[in-house]
Amino acid sequence: MKPSGRTIYLGLGGWEHDILDHCFYPTQGSSSARKLEFYSRYFNSAEIRPTFWDASLGTDDAREWMRAVEGRTDFRFIMKLHSSLTHAGTITTPVIRSTHDILTELQRGDHLGAVLAQFPYAFTNTGAHRFHLEKLAAAFRGFPVHVELRHASWDQATVTKLLQELGLQPVLADLPRIKQFPVAYPRPSGERAYFRLHGRNEKGWLLNGYDARYDYLYNARELREIKRRLLSVPQTCTELFVLWNNTTGGKALANAFEMSAALHDGRMLPLPLSTLHAFPHLARARKPDEHTGSLFDAEYRDVV
Repeated sequence: MKPSGRTIYLGLGGWEHDILDHCFYPTQGSSSARKLEFYSRYFNSAEIRPTFWDASLGTDDAREWMRAVEGRTDFRFIMKLHSSLTHAGTITTPVIRSTHDILTELQRGDHLGAVLAQFPYAFTNTGAHRFHLEKLAAAFRGFPVHVELRHASWDQATVTKLLQELGLQPVLADLPRIKQFPVAYPRPSGERAYFRLHGRNEKGWLLNGYDARYDYLYNARELREIKRRLLSVPQTCTELFVLWNNTTGGKALANAFEMSAALHDGRMLPLPLSTLHAFPHLARARKPDEHTGSLFDAEYRDVV
């Protein structure tokens, strides 16, 4: 999709979540490749999650992913770096080598969108952590690496300059408004902006449980706000990646479809029947409101 003369890549934080068997995929228990093929009919981007915990993945896996989306030359993957690189703070040759193999294969097939380095809350702005970013940048020089920094100590102008010097880009993460989380998006620069929408479930994040954290459905007002942010990025950004990671209960799926419609002036693509059953409000948003032509005129749910 190309609103405002730029390409927008829209998708979810992974296509293999079990919940999608119940609210998206036509049959349960399909292989990862079959799911990805179906997924690519509706979205043009996805984060690769297995690479976060499985360092054994390699070139053959990248080829399988690309075969699954071969009908869409515009499809772009975002590869999530292995946890040893972001959470354990170690950079080892075998992990770097296997990661390079995947990235090079995706790049060769013109299906690489970005590389995601998602750091935990405990990765604060210290000298040791800045040095780790330097080593990471050197290890993946030549690849489009975006870093997600979740602690407010990184929320300062000098960090923006540091990332630019290292050839890294920030992830524009939407997170709950709780203490010590960044309070604002960093200003995107360069040709690519990468938005990750995690939801705003403050209580869920404080409970520190995965399902609770991402249990959030953005409402109409919030979606309008996000759309404005997307369309107000500098004109130098010709590619926008918008990945929904509020995956609990499949809520990311509903919000991704809603945003797709919003970016197409309220025109929504046909939806899988299972998705309509799971999120009945989407049926009301399949065409513009007859009075205003806007998808998001009514608040149709309360904030979780």
